[in-house]
Amino acid sequence: MRRSLSVGLFLVSAIVFCGCTLEQEFSRTPRTAVEQLLLTQSVEHALHNLTAFLPEHSTMHVDITGLQTDRANFNLLGDQRGILHGPSADLLLVRDAVATGLGRLGYRIDSRDTQPLYHARIVVEAFGTTQGLTFFGMPPVQSVIIPFSLPALTLYKAEGQKGYTRLHIDFFEYQSGKHVGSSPTIIGRTYYNQYTLLFFWTWQTTDLVAPP
Repeated sequence: MRRSLSVGLFLVSAIVFCGCTLEQEFSRTPRTAVEQLLLTQSVEHALHNLTAFLPEHSTMHVDITGLQTDRANFNLLGDQRGILHGPSADLLLVRDAVATGLGRLGYRIDSRDTQPLYHARIVVEAFGTTQGLTFFGMPPVQSVIIPFSLPALTLYKAEGQKGYTRLHIDFFEYQSGKHVGSSPTIIGRTYYNQYTLLFFWTWQTTDLVAPP
């Protein structure tokens, strides 16, 4: 009898006080300042490993390609509804950041009209954020019989968000289109974690510079 009662109490406690672990969610919109910093600073981290093997002071035109995201520039009105017009703003940000990185290495970034020596094509393999949540406690309770509700009782909660950038650059002779080489794949990572312990003690850990 006592053993059955103990097992029953254990199961009830497990149901009441165990939360859930959510490994990944879609990014929420509009983007918060934290998410924007995770993305932009992950690009900066990736560019720390940027290298190119072309002759110093070479001129080049830079463009970019990559998978479109849910933030791509879709037309939402008229007959052109749902048609994509140009790359997403995300890819343009990455292109401009990489162009600046190449400029810092001593290369000169020119437009197509100037007939540069090389064509640099940035291939974005991944650019985005992932979110995770670990919760231990009692979730909010809303009664359907008696009109009252209880807030969440948080014993421990960890909310994590990571930024990730992965790309490489293919180089071509501008006039002939001949492929002359590719850069190594470069990767940048950032993170922002927020914790809650025993209802109201909260703190954060991050590698972001000057987070909000």
